[in-house]
This record gives sequence, structure tokens and C-alpha cells, in this order.
Amino acid sequence: MTVIAQISDIHVRPKGRLYQDRVDSNAMFARAIAALNALEPVPDFVLITGDLTDEGSPAEYAMVRELLAPLRVPYALMPGNHDDRVQLREAFSDHPWLQREGEGELDFGVDIGTTRLLALDTTVPGFHHGELSAASLEWLEHELAASEDKRIMIAMHHPPFSTGIPYLDLYGLANVDALADMLSRYANVDRIVAGHVHRSMQGRLGAVPVLTCPSTTTQIAARFKPDASPASYLEPPAYLLHRWGEGKGSGVSHLCYVDTFDGPLPFA
Repeated sequence: MTVIAQISDIHVRPKGRLYQDRVDSNAMFARAIAALNALEPVPDFVLITGDLTDEGSPAEYAMVRELLAPLRVPYALMPGNHDDRVQLREAFSDHPWLQREGEGELDFGVDIGTTRLLALDTTVPGFHHGELSAASLEWLEHELAASEDKRIMIAMHHPPFSTGIPYLDLYGLANVDALADMLSRYANVDRIVAGHVHRSMQGRLGAVPVLTCPSTTTQIAARFKPDASPASYLEPPAYLLHRWGEGKGSGVSHLCYVDTFDGPLPFA
């Protein structure tokens, strides 16, 4: 069994500062770490799919490291549109998944049990929408060609679909067709996971399922009217657990809530 926990859009702030001047995102992230540590069995790996910070400052990345210190399992971080690649590299320069130097995309691959995780950096410095650069697409093609005997999970910050929420889709992922065309040539891509939208969503890119992870802070309102105003709610923070067994068709993803509720009740 291979288990990867995914959390996303943690929006860490400097010590003592609130997210959007209203929400204690740091405390909520700390609760998420405690929830992951309490899982039995613990996951093999934790992936955070972007928006690690709110403004990409050194103080925020220092706080991310401090809050991650209690985590009991290996982890990797991906940038989101609120992050800064240079500051992220400097803050986590001792971590093996950050092997590439310079200011380019932070793409990386990690073998976790029977699964190969391929993380794509979709961020565009200075902007909130996402794009897949020619360099990232070339890297992905090389990785897929070299991993045809493995089960693949692709991770990115911006999901490769339209959500139907107008104020979210202004900042979606461009050049999705190039990715879809590439994936049509590989049958071993098990799923794509993403963040960015602060909600649980499911879709497809060709034959590949796409799942988005809720935020550990606020959840963006599902408003579909064309003139809808952006809004968020303090809905229950959550994370995803991606599990694989040994056989084909054994993979499943679970939506799990950070906080506890009444129970357990003696029935199922």
C-alpha cells in the first residue's frame, strides 16, 4: 500500500499576522499537520500543492518551515501563484526535491512506494493565472517516457479544467491542450491532482481523472452566475489521501476533514 497525503493553499503569514486580516491560517495549518500525524497508519509522503505563503516573503517561508517541523513523514512543497520561487529555493535549499538552480520552474519527480510523483510548476511570476512552459512540458515528456513501467500521479497548482466559477476561471491554466495531447500517448498516468481553487472538485483531462484539494484555510464560494462577486467561507478545512494497492484499479482518493466531529458512532 502506498499513501500520499495532499494539502494545499495554506497561505502562511508571518508570525502574528492573519490571512486577509481575518483568518489565522498559521493555526489552521498547524491543525492540519497534527491531523496528518494522528493518521494510522501515517502516510508515506505529504505533498503541499502550492500557495504555501500569501506574499512570498522570507518571513513567511521561515514560518512554513517552523510549522512543518512537527510533521512525522517526508514531504515536498510546490509553488503556487502566491509564492516566490527564489525565496522558496532559499528557504528549502537543503531539501532534495529542489535540485534545480536559478529562477526557472520548480519541476521535480519523486518515487513513493509503487507510485512516481511528477510535480509541475504552473506558476507565472507576477501573475495569478497558470501556464505550462515549454521547458516544463519537455521535462514532463522525458519523465513520462522514462517511467512507462510505473504508476504516475501528476501534481500541479492550477487545475487543467474550467471550474464554472467565473472569478476563478479568470486565473486558470493556459495551454491545457498541449498537456492533454501529451497525456493521450501514455496509459499509466493514474490521476492529476491540483490546488488553487480552495474547493474539492473532480474532472477529467482526456482519460485522466483530475482532483483538486481544498484549502486548510478558507474555501472559495461556489458561485456560478456570470456576474458573481468573489467570496469565501470558513467551511471545514480538508485534505486528500491518495491510496494505491498492488493490483490494477486499486487506487482511490479520499476527502478527509482536518477537524473532528461527533463520533465515532457504533455503526457503519
